[in-house]
Amino acid sequence: MNLGLSPNDFWDMTFLNYLRLVIHQAKKEANEWERTRVTLSYILNTQVEKKHQKKPKDILPLWTDNLARLLKANKKVELPNKEDKESMLKQVGK
Repeated sequence: MNLGLSPNDFWDMTFLNYLRLVIHQAKKEANEWERTRVTLSYILNTQVEKKHQKKPKDILPLWTDNLARLLKANKKVELPNKEDKESMLKQVGK
């Protein structure tokens, strides 16, 4: 994966910004593959009977499929408020 960074830009970045850039590039590449697999499913599904048609994720699984499923499952997770944080800190002895 080419990030398109010059050496000076790379060394001036924080580690967190580098990770953000890597994640951004990975998602961008996954979106390109998403378009490819949708096109493949269009081609396949116009040539076969209805019972043999497949969804794009069945033709070419991507890591973003699992990510979407995990985000959907954790949608109801709430962040702890200030009181919860204080009680957690007390439990660990800080």
